Amino acid sequence: MFRQLRSLLIIFLLIFALNAWAEEAASPQEYNTIFFRANNLYREEQYDAAIQEYEKLISAGLRSANIFYNLGNCYLRMGSRGKAILYYERAFRMRPRDADIRLNLDFARTLVEGSAGGYNRRWYNRMFLFLRGFLSSGEMTLLVSILYFMAMISLILSIPFKVQRRLFYYLAAAFLVLFIVVLPSFISSVYESEFQKRAVIMVKETDVRFEPNDDATVHFKIHEGAVIQVTRTQNGWHQIRRSDGRMGWLKGEVFTAI
Repeated sequence: MFRQLRSLLIIFLLIFALNAWAEEAASPQEYNTIFFRANNLYREEQYDAAIQEYEKLISAGLRSANIFYNLGNCYLRMGSRGKAILYYERAFRMRPRDADIRLNLDFARTLVEGSAGGYNRRWYNRMFLFLRGFLSSGEMTLLVSILYFMAMISLILSIPFKVQRRLFYYLAAAFLVLFIVVLPSFISSVYESEFQKRAVIMVKETDVRFEPNDDATVHFKIHEGAVIQVTRTQNGWHQIRRSDGRMGWLKGEVFTAI
């Protein structure tokens, strides 16, 4: 009797495992079906329905530049500049060298009222952090790791190979120079993703005040689609920096983090 129960338990566990495996194996196909259905809805100009399909993929935990880019296109067609720029920014962060993403993001930024929609970097940032617009955070992490690893390997190999020691020293120096060149962009990318909060304004227009209270003087107005940096939060107020460097306080959640 005990052996029969044990055999039934093993069979049950095997069936459960196979079912779970089958569901996981079917998931990619199901996701592809949803993605292609959303694309067809977009081509048929059914943007609301397409957005719902893309949102299903995001709710399932999928994150890809293609999904974000297509969502940006849908919202741009519907006139939602804020959401369009939000998803273009997310797509651009994952695939910064994609010409279509960059082109559509730049176009959407031109539609923002009052100020540029992008977050402009100062000249010294553009000079020393030039890789920020060319490599994603993951690619920069990989590049920095490879350069550091190759420099250490070259130094280690210089110990047993005495005849080629000078060659390995030169190789190590070259890798270290490249490492130093890439490092500022890498540090900036990590700092921005971990400690800075970039966001997109989602309301048509809102007041930015000098101080975090309702009676404070309005410093300037900011419009839908503007990319900001949130620097502080205090009692429901948020200190923000605009693309041109001007700072002020916003009340409430009128933005969505990138």
